[in-house]
Parts: sequence; C-alpha cells; structure tokens
Amino acid sequence: MAIICRLLELPSESASRLQANSARLPDAIRTAKVYSDVYRYWHAIEYLLTRHAPTTPAARWLDSGTAVSASSSEIPAARLVPASEVAQLNQLLQGIEPEQLVPYYDAAALDAAAVYPETWREWEETFDPLGQVLEHYSFLQSRARSCAEAGNSLLLVFEDLADGAV
Repeated sequence: MAIICRLLELPSESASRLQANSARLPDAIRTAKVYSDVYRYWHAIEYLLTRHAPTTPAARWLDSGTAVSASSSEIPAARLVPASEVAQLNQLLQGIEPEQLVPYYDAAALDAAAVYPETWREWEETFDPLGQVLEHYSFLQSRARSCAEAGNSLLLVFEDLADGAV
C-alpha cells in the first residue's frame, strides 16, 4: 500500500461548487482535466521545506486551504487550496530550487521523524529516494505555477495506491 497525493487543478466554478458542498468531491476528482501528483513523496517534500523555510506557508503546504473530506488514521483529508492561496504558494515555491532542499535530506532523520512512509534508510539501499523527492517537488512547483497562471484552485487528494500499481 502506498498513500499518494494527487494535485488537481480546479477552475473557480468547480472549486466554488466543492467549497459549498464537499459531497461533490468525487465529481471534482472525476472531472478534473489538469492534474499531476507527488506520488508517495508528499510528506518528505513538506519535511524538507519545513527545514529550509520553516516560517513560510510553503513549509506547511499540506495544511493549505480547507479540508473537503474526512481524514483517516492513514490517509490525510483532501484539501481545497483557493486560487489566492495557490498564487502565494506558487510565489514561494518558485523561489526555492530543488537543489536548495538537498542539505536537509537525511534518511535516518526522516525515519526518526516518522515521515511517510518511514522507509527512507531501507530505500537508500535500492534506489535514490532523494532524487525522487526532488523530482516530485518540481512537479509540485509546476502544478502550482500552472494553477497560479490560470487563476485556478488546487485540490490535494490523497489515495491508497495498491502495491505495484503506478
């Protein structure tokens, strides 16, 4: 099981409908035409941003906007980030290059801080998790920029992805 974070762009009309009635979340997800994801690296991205720029909203990007679903013990609530917050988040993220996050990466520290999925040291034996985190951070930057340029809201949706699924 992998908990992934999808990044969906919502035009203002769709965002307004979802904000007014969170029961529309499945429709908002189904009809989103522009999206990407930060896969299972969402928590590590936040961890590195928190170490790099602890007092900025970028450091707490997973808490941006408002919850539009309930969370569970394993899966965070979906969050709707309004266009105005996306514009601010975008400005902050564009000012932080992926390479600036490298000094804050320490697999043992991520595991000790219970950063999802808590397998950072194990992963270092078989692949480059830092490279994956930085690549997915650039996906977050790209989606924030796209939303900000279009004046769209950003919907963060967390999903349980079956092992082996991509």
